[in-house]
Amino acid sequence: MDSMKVVVSELPNCRRGLEVEVPVERVAEELGRAYRDYSQHARVPGFRRGRIPLDVVRRRFAKEVRDEVVGRMVREYAYRALEEQRLQPVRAPVLDDVSFESGRPLKFRATFEIRPRVTVTGHREMAVEVKRQVVTDEMVESALRDIAERAAKLEEVAGRPVQKGDFAVGTLSCRFITGKGKNLTDESLFLEAGSDQNHPDFNAAILGLNAGETRSFETAYPEDASAESLRGCTVAYTIALRAIKRKVVPPIDDDLAREIGGLKTLAELRDRVRAEIERRAAEAERTEAGNKILAALVAAHPMEVPESLVEAQMDSRLEAMAREMMARGIDPTRAQVDWSAERERLRPGAADAVRAMLILEAIASQETIEATEEEINEHLRDEARRRRTTVNALKERLAENAGLEGLRRQIVREKSLDFLLHGAIITHEVR
Repeated sequence: MDSMKVVVSELPNCRRGLEVEVPVERVAEELGRAYRDYSQHARVPGFRRGRIPLDVVRRRFAKEVRDEVVGRMVREYAYRALEEQRLQPVRAPVLDDVSFESGRPLKFRATFEIRPRVTVTGHREMAVEVKRQVVTDEMVESALRDIAERAAKLEEVAGRPVQKGDFAVGTLSCRFITGKGKNLTDESLFLEAGSDQNHPDFNAAILGLNAGETRSFETAYPEDASAESLRGCTVAYTIALRAIKRKVVPPIDDDLAREIGGLKTLAELRDRVRAEIERRAAEAERTEAGNKILAALVAAHPMEVPESLVEAQMDSRLEAMAREMMARGIDPTRAQVDWSAERERLRPGAADAVRAMLILEAIASQETIEATEEEINEHLRDEARRRRTTVNALKERLAENAGLEGLRRQIVREKSLDFLLHGAIITHEVR
């Protein structure tokens, strides 16, 4: 190890300052090597490649060589300094200042965040009370009805007009009378008649219509219509009905059990449904117990946490909100949401989530809980199947941004929580 000088200073909020001085001899050695390399590979008019005198290289490429060498040495010696001091930054250090003059040592300063040192106490045999998740016969029957609904088929109806609950199949054309919208011609139409999701004018036009008939109507949209493109517009619609279909829900019997679950009897399907509801109920109780245990540990172990981890938690939660809005057909960029204010509202919860993560990692260290290679590979196989890619491709992608280390930490935290729950004294609330 070169005789570099390293000073680490403590700063607020889990931050550290790093000052490094690299000996002038080491810098000169690297500059000399870089100039020799340039003399072999650079192109200079009037000189054959590989035969450029060093003094010419120094005149022509002084800035390029200096910048390249200083940049490389800063990265190398920052890594060495952190390794020497046994420090593991949460994120890559931020370079604050670089000082270098010919014939003098290379000096630079950087700042970074580290995980706080945490010693967890009182985490064994924690007592926690949760709400009992009762599984009733009605819950099982409701689930069976949902299964039958999902197995429903559409059958064509003849000899009568559209009734509420039917599905209208045909085409839709529209023309904007006022407002600037896109006119449509013979676009496919599939609409549940009488649904509350439809505009009342559409229900009025569809109900009572016979297959093969056409109906035209006009709709005037208010200024506060939910669809921005229709606000204040008047649109002329024409519906051409090709067919009427109705949903036929199969009876809840042995045939449904055979068709849906590959089982022989309805009793077997009912048992399977009950087992799944009971599994989800037990998981809900376990989740509640885990949340209460972590909340208690967070309250008992106050600590400063790295801001970058809190910011990452806030980003993740906002992204989840945006995905949920898109799943409901809402464009997050057009929603009436003050995203900056929403982000700050999430800060306290995000900070506590980071504290919980750090506590779980500390427990893992104290209890010698580790993630095995097989556990990591099993997770990668499941994730690769979900993303429809290969394990090797996923590994390469994760390795690019330290994702494998993140995955290892995630598995360790999950195992630590299992450890806490396994040793906890869990009781049910008395009603």
